[in-house]
Amino acid sequence: MRVTVAGFDLPGMVYVGRGLTSPKANPDPSLVDPSLKVDSRRPDRNGSSLGYWPSYSKLTPGARAAYLEWLSGGRTDPRASIGYVFIFFYGLERRALLDVAADKSLTAEVDSIRIEVQRLLSIYGHNGSFRVYASQFLSVLDLVGAATGDPVAAPPPPLDRQTWPIPMALKLALGDLAADNKPVPANWALAWAWYHPEVYPRTPATRCPQEFAALFSLRYSEKHADGLKIRGTGRPVKVSYHTASAGIGGAELELAGIRDVVDNPAAGRALRELFERVTDELDPYSRWVGRNPEPTPRQALAGAALLPAGLAATSSAVDEFRAWVLEALGGKEQALIDGIDLLSRWPVANPEKMAKTETTALAGLLSQFDVGVEPDVRLGGPPITPGPVVLFRTGPASPAAATPTYSAATTLLHLAAVVSAADGVVSPEEQNHLVEHLNAALHLTLGERTRLAAHLTWLLNSDLKTTGLKKRLDALTGAQREGIGQLLVTVAAADGVISPQEVTSLGKIYTLLGLDPSSVTSRLHVSMTEPVRPATGPVRVRDAAPEDAGFSVPAPGRHRPPETSSAGLVLDEDVIAAKLEQTAEVTALLRTLFTEEDDPAAPAPASSSADAPSPSATARASERQDTAPDGDVIAGLDAATTALLRQLSSRSTWTRPEFDDLAASFGVMPDGAIDMLNEAAIDATGEPVIEGDDELDINPEGLEGLLT
Repeated sequence: MRVTVAGFDLPGMVYVGRGLTSPKANPDPSLVDPSLKVDSRRPDRNGSSLGYWPSYSKLTPGARAAYLEWLSGGRTDPRASIGYVFIFFYGLERRALLDVAADKSLTAEVDSIRIEVQRLLSIYGHNGSFRVYASQFLSVLDLVGAATGDPVAAPPPPLDRQTWPIPMALKLALGDLAADNKPVPANWALAWAWYHPEVYPRTPATRCPQEFAALFSLRYSEKHADGLKIRGTGRPVKVSYHTASAGIGGAELELAGIRDVVDNPAAGRALRELFERVTDELDPYSRWVGRNPEPTPRQALAGAALLPAGLAATSSAVDEFRAWVLEALGGKEQALIDGIDLLSRWPVANPEKMAKTETTALAGLLSQFDVGVEPDVRLGGPPITPGPVVLFRTGPASPAAATPTYSAATTLLHLAAVVSAADGVVSPEEQNHLVEHLNAALHLTLGERTRLAAHLTWLLNSDLKTTGLKKRLDALTGAQREGIGQLLVTVAAADGVISPQEVTSLGKIYTLLGLDPSSVTSRLHVSMTEPVRPATGPVRVRDAAPEDAGFSVPAPGRHRPPETSSAGLVLDEDVIAAKLEQTAEVTALLRTLFTEEDDPAAPAPASSSADAPSPSATARASERQDTAPDGDVIAGLDAATTALLRQLSSRSTWTRPEFDDLAASFGVMPDGAIDMLNEAAIDATGEPVIEGDDELDINPEGLEGLLT
């Protein structure tokens, strides 16, 4: 309903007339009395004549003119005196607290009042006093309107940076769910965690709100299935409100049957743990966004790779890259491509070689498509360069880090592939034997088996060499060398054909292993004459090749090594498995047998974090300690950890395998070093120095506090 006062056309939501009283004032401060004088020639638009508690009846004629002008203009002028805004706001308070309480049929107006208050906040919320009153009044409106509506049907309150006070809408929705014994939906659980008194939203939550909400919903469903259920116990939901209007004063409102469950201890712990987990998972991506506020499409691929598992990246750049990957696979399990294709599509600093961090990011994004890449630096492979690269379908259980058994499998596979490829042709029988033997002997998981097959494809299409192996093979025990040597013989004989090139290659590797190269022929004969399963079809003995007569094979038993078992294999799978799992130094050596040595920033690992450092690692660390002046040791840290910190400061980001290798080279345990460094940094600056999981970021604030 619209009325006209002193020539001003007023919209609705205004009290106009005479005789309207309120509990503590007569007339009501919001009442527009048409009989009072209005001076339209001299309107007091800046409100210079207003008192602290303005009331329409006490305004000057010029102030009344300015107020009516503001009302007729739609209450939108941002330059209006805040006193005029409050006079109008008094009327909204009266309608909700007095009129609706007296006549429940007016409850339907509450939504309209809420919308108007929110609109006024968007224009005049810069005024602190109005912002406080209006924000608290919204809680009152939520409580008043809840009597006739479904609190959960509305969307949760927005996740505001200001997390106090707790929105009334949240209290009501949670109380309603508890009363009905219903689970809390993920979107309401996120709002609950956001405003919970014991949860503190950190940068990832505020910088990446959409990704945070999606990841929270995903992890919440994984952890709590349909959702948390809470008991409807505790104090009733109520609100205490002191009105801005001097005509009303205080008000206490309570909703019968609805309990305040926000502070439920068990639910609070679960929400806090989940919120912190999601924050930590999203932290690497959040830091990337902070460093790249306006990324190029190619850079966006690297950012998408940092998204946690299960949180699919969505952008035109990612969609285009995914389409290219799937087209390359073409419905097959594996696809051999040229590394140049990846280098041209990925954001790389060097167009001829992917850095380890870049390859790690690539593997992370491919994993979102259930696709893997070989070589993969995360599992001990070299960085990607121009040349053979294998894309393969991984399935959901693909490993992102190398276990000791998988590291050993790739090492043995490399040596065996050298022999198999010596004649320039690798038969299907040889390929199958390579993978199947290692799968059975080392008890690899399904994901490891799939990756191992792709690794073999990459090996057989690469330039296989044994250069640089001898000094590393020297660290193996005699039993381990014997096992490797016998495995290679078994592989060479798998297809029933022994070429001169294979024998020559075996002899070279036996020399590298410190084994007698003259025993190769006799061992090959033993493998060739072992019982086999009856054939079910024609068997190829060997193709006609007059120019390649091969080697004479001695009579059975003449040179058979006494230690060879009836199966033609010395490699005892139980012994090997036990050694690989229990001896960290041997595992680290096997993992790095074929690692390139042209990266000075990545020293060879000497031990795993679960075992004591090797003598060589301890010696290197001691050398660093001996050469470091006492004055360089940081308080609270030993010399080795101090030296580790100084090396870490050379880069802003380290992958976890790089850090583990670096820590081992200083003779310290990786996890222990992280705890020690972060504790020292927090004591000094309140900030950790190392953050992240798979990718470790060096926090400049924490670092500066330790080094200065």
